[in-house]
Amino acid sequence: MRLAFVVVIVGGTAGACSDAAPGGSTKDPVALAFAAPMAGASFARDHVSSATAALVATIGVSVAIEGAPARVGLTVDDVAQPDLDPTGAGTVEVAADTATLVATAYDDADQPVATAQVVVGSTDVTPADCHAALDLWGVTYTPGPAKMGVVDPVTAQVPLHGLAWRAIGATAPRTTQYGDCTLILSLARATPILRAHGVVEVADYGIYNYRCIGGGAPPCANGISQHAMATAIDLAAFTTTSGDTAVVNDDWVIDPDPQETCAAPTEPGKDTFLHQLICALDAARVWNIILTPNYNADHRNHFHVDLTPATHFIE
Repeated sequence: MRLAFVVVIVGGTAGACSDAAPGGSTKDPVALAFAAPMAGASFARDHVSSATAALVATIGVSVAIEGAPARVGLTVDDVAQPDLDPTGAGTVEVAADTATLVATAYDDADQPVATAQVVVGSTDVTPADCHAALDLWGVTYTPGPAKMGVVDPVTAQVPLHGLAWRAIGATAPRTTQYGDCTLILSLARATPILRAHGVVEVADYGIYNYRCIGGGAPPCANGISQHAMATAIDLAAFTTTSGDTAVVNDDWVIDPDPQETCAAPTEPGKDTFLHQLICALDAARVWNIILTPNYNADHRNHFHVDLTPATHFIE
């Protein structure tokens, strides 16, 4: 495979091999070329990034350097990474299916003098079951306890990768979160999206409640609630790194019919933040059903999110 690179002549004219610098020293041209990873290579997203809480692949980078640049910087999809060491070695984390790595050499004035790039990919791994998926996402948990209606109960330790969970009305965050394994996994999958929006704590009304849809104890004329299976959670408020808290009950402005939730205009500030956050979670298919205050009065103070099989919508 041929590797392309850009050569920039420093202090000379096109076609020159070198140029006499002040004082008689020689400045060599600078060139870069990726030796690793190879173009088109694909890597497994097999661990959680401490920086973003997302599943990532860690990729070793090796860039051949000609000349003597002051430093060689590296970006992944235009996001700056730590500089490569003097030998051209380093590592990056990649979460995207396709990512462009760009190495850039800089002179003593920190001006770019040469670049090289390579496009690589990353792919999901397939865990054997939900418990293996929790292990992949770095969730610390114990099985159980068994409760009526819950197929695969687990108790997870929280915070999850720096994101705190607090029961609404409580003064301190939870230390554990109980739910079906699939629901706990969804919280892990939601974490990088929540953190990307600056969220450091979520307040919720809880997961498990053995009841019918709309209330009442089973048997249910209108079906059993996803809360009865511990596959739903009601999200009430979101505290960000700035210390502000967006409260669904107070800050969500109900969208007029027939506006779709994620297409409706929003009010500046916390209403926009809440719309952008829940719509990002919906776009990532973290949950199958999302009910916002747009749905009905019973959901005025929270986002109900659940894992109802074979469906997907936000209302």
